[in-house]
Amino acid sequence: MWLTFAAIAIVLGVATAGYVARAEFIEPSATETQPTAVNELPPLEMGTVEVPGPSASAITVPAAGTGKFATAGGGSSPIGSGRIYRYLVVVEEGAGVPPDEFAAAVERTLAEPRGWTASRKWGFQRVSGGSSDVTVHLATPKTTDRLCDSVGVETRGEVSCRGGRTVVINLGRWLTGVPHYTSLDDYRHMVVNHEMGHFLGHGHVKCGRAGTPAPVMQRQTFGLEGCTQNPWPFPDQRNYVTGPYTS
Repeated sequence: MWLTFAAIAIVLGVATAGYVARAEFIEPSATETQPTAVNELPPLEMGTVEVPGPSASAITVPAAGTGKFATAGGGSSPIGSGRIYRYLVVVEEGAGVPPDEFAAAVERTLAEPRGWTASRKWGFQRVSGGSSDVTVHLATPKTTDRLCDSVGVETRGEVSCRGGRTVVINLGRWLTGVPHYTSLDDYRHMVVNHEMGHFLGHGHVKCGRAGTPAPVMQRQTFGLEGCTQNPWPFPDQRNYVTGPYTS
């Protein structure tokens, strides 16, 4: 049964002049009521596209899958301290990405010392069954739209979303990133951290100061606003990078 979706979470209410602060824990809420719309983005092409970079290659981006999801097997040891959130990883059938491959990527992001565990207030453990707190989906653009639009979150096939205890990562962005992000791996880290940040209770913020690392809760998919690309909430493993709240 799908849980209620929304794209805006309660914002973390701490900031300094440089917008670097120690994080405060906010218990994830089951629902929020503020939908959001997609700003303008370069079109996300479907079909076979060239992914730029040192290892440029042509990949196929399916616009739609079956709408059914396969769960990645196995699991991980708990990472972090404090409240440990158990998460499932699922991939839409027809997406062309093996569930175990996507699960390994999500695990790497959530286990990174510069990630959310640096707060020392929560951690993560991947599971493949039993009780869980959140499910991370990799879905085709069409399925992402169906899941998100049904509750008033307009994604237009372009972006990802989170609602309640469900995170949906848009397959198109996962495979191609965005032009202004020079590393696809870093973009993937950023989008997982961004959506999991919503699950942890964080809302959207703006670039705090030009030339400094972008907050992970900034909408970096749409642009960097003068900040530099940054996929990590705690890039120095100690201080949480944030900025002024935005709706």
